[in-house]
Amino acid sequence: MTVLVTGASGFVGRHICAGLVKIGHPVRGLVRQIPVRKFQVDGVEYVRGADVSDALTLTPEMFQGVDAIIHLVGIIQEVKSKGQTFQRIHVEGTRNVVDEAMRAGFDGRFVYMSAIGSSGNAPAEYSRTKYQAERIVIGSKLPYTIFRPSLILGSDGEFVAQMKDLILHGGLPLPLPFPVIPVPGSGYNLFQPIWIEDLVECVVKSLGMAETLNQVYEVGGGTQVSFNEIIQSLAKKLGQPKKKLLHAPIPLLFAAATVMEKILPKPPVTRDQLKNLGRDNITTEQSVKEVFGIEPLTFDQTLAKIYGV
Repeated sequence: MTVLVTGASGFVGRHICAGLVKIGHPVRGLVRQIPVRKFQVDGVEYVRGADVSDALTLTPEMFQGVDAIIHLVGIIQEVKSKGQTFQRIHVEGTRNVVDEAMRAGFDGRFVYMSAIGSSGNAPAEYSRTKYQAERIVIGSKLPYTIFRPSLILGSDGEFVAQMKDLILHGGLPLPLPFPVIPVPGSGYNLFQPIWIEDLVECVVKSLGMAETLNQVYEVGGGTQVSFNEIIQSLAKKLGQPKKKLLHAPIPLLFAAATVMEKILPKPPVTRDQLKNLGRDNITTEQSVKEVFGIEPLTFDQTLAKIYGV
């Protein structure tokens, strides 16, 4: 089965490409730029110049001869100066990929990576646009499988890097020691972090499972933990076990984020991200185990994989 992966150079994309190649699937990776050597996956045919938010960069040839598409392109923070908005990347980008694939005669499985909390009336634009992208995929009438993961953790993942910066430097743009760890709100909101390889196995397995056609799956790890627990556990792994948490009221952070978004190219937190922080990011579904036959790693087991201790 030849599989086309959009966002093949990203964190999740690299791991999914590797998982596909490992079991013998030919993989075509659409990327804007060929990744540096250490992020390349041997066996992947990289096609450069593909910006899903720009329909003119997509051609029918990119989609010809593929049996499945895994659409991973997404952002967690807008960079409006570069035209990277949730609407353009999530919604228009997904529509462009679907339209060009269908113009090329594609009629295989379309896998879309969404997120827990996606909803048409979600408080955050991130979650609303993820939901709109889901509706585009479903409305295409292509056979689909949609995944809604909680936090995705891996040693080379964005979240782990962001939390390291928060713990060591308070999330400030300068890499200087910071005496406390800023935490938005109470920190009691729950997450269900999933180990990247567990997610990869779910996605790869889904391609050969008829029962996963036209289904939406929420996926999470083996344990639910609060944001406070996540920060405290990561702080211990980073040799900062005694560092205090400084809880900041969301309204105060919202005001600060408004200023930071105007003066920083990549602020440590945005207003849109703060809108989601009052919600739990967990699932009651047991699809990882019951559908895909995988015993998901717990949060502690995931940390052991990441830090080796």
